[in-house]
Amino acid sequence: MKRIIIAFSILCVLLTAVFTGCSQNGNNTTNTISTIKATEPELKDENGIGYNSASDKSLTISQFTGSNSNLKIPSEYKGKKVTEVGRSSFKMKNITSVTIPDTVTKIDNYAFAFSRELEKAVIPDSVKEIGTNAFAGCIKLKEVTLPKKLEKLGAFAFDATAIEKITIPKKVKKIEDYTFAECGSLKEVVFNSKGTEIADTAFNKSINIKITAPKNSKAAKFAESNGIDYRIK
Repeated sequence: MKRIIIAFSILCVLLTAVFTGCSQNGNNTTNTISTIKATEPELKDENGIGYNSASDKSLTISQFTGSNSNLKIPSEYKGKKVTEVGRSSFKMKNITSVTIPDTVTKIDNYAFAFSRELEKAVIPDSVKEIGTNAFAGCIKLKEVTLPKKLEKLGAFAFDATAIEKITIPKKVKKIEDYTFAECGSLKEVVFNSKGTEIADTAFNKSINIKITAPKNSKAAKFAESNGIDYRIK
């Protein structure tokens, strides 16, 4: 009997390892999203926004426990500038709109992921980096303007959103894997740089897109080689 129990336990461990490996290697962000948690805050304001201090005395938003659905993030708290929206800080929250201040330069991984009621995100031109899965699974999100200073746009950043049109800023070097995957409403993608690279899966299952790009650009070549409708600016 003991041998049977031991054998069964080993089998369970092996099966768990197999399925965990599958979920981590697949392209479905829902498999791992519950494991990416927000950081416990050092400070918390009256709106339920939590903060942690950085070495340069700026603040990173680390958690949100408030109930305001139309959220305006403050530019400072207790005399310190808010410069980063931290990892998973607004993940799976019941917010409808968010306005990010122009002191912020980074929106970290999973920052707003799976906030399914989010319809509008106002991102300032000060933001240089939008992390992996930052807005993934925000299925009602349709109003987004990418910041002019944006340099890095992470994988899965806007996966499975309701965005209809997006303009890629000049400084973005690459559209990573699955960045705009499964965006069924996405119809137009405008590129401003000839040099922006596009990963093969960047628009995976976004079947209605049309690309606008400069002549002889990497985006135009990508569209042509993938049978995507495009026009030259």
